[in-house]
Amino acid sequence: MLTGRSDVVDRVVGLEVGADDYIAKPFHLREVLARVRGVLRRRQPRRSPEVGDQQAEVYSFEGLRLDVGSRQLLSDDEREVPLTTGEFDMLCVLVKHAGRVLQREFLMDLTRGRNLEAFDRSIDAQIARLRRKIERDHTRPALIKSVRGVGYVFTARTTRQRS
Repeated sequence: MLTGRSDVVDRVVGLEVGADDYIAKPFHLREVLARVRGVLRRRQPRRSPEVGDQQAEVYSFEGLRLDVGSRQLLSDDEREVPLTTGEFDMLCVLVKHAGRVLQREFLMDLTRGRNLEAFDRSIDAQIARLRRKIERDHTRPALIKSVRGVGYVFTARTTRQRS
């Protein structure tokens, strides 16, 4: 709700009648846009990228098996590599697009359903955590390589199977 009335009672009534947010004049356009994006983000159902009709897919690479249907990453000896939801979603996107350089904005949109802000480094931090879990030597990544100024590329040879 965007209005010229800024009294506390007006704000409470506005929220009680169903407004998701209440902004009183004067306002800054950037604040309004940020609030609208927040409401839209909360309204969208959280979905995992690359799931849909591909739930039965299993990708194998470098001694690891990514089972999209069960949302598990398994090592050759059948041990589960623990991944957060965000890390699993990120790995799914990278593996599905193996060999292609993916921009940070693209990764943010597919894994989180939102736009990348100017100084947002959350994708980089998530890639770093993922590397620690799947790379043999995370200080010299071989599976997920950085492409300076652009994004990331998943370089391992992958095989895809339907389970």
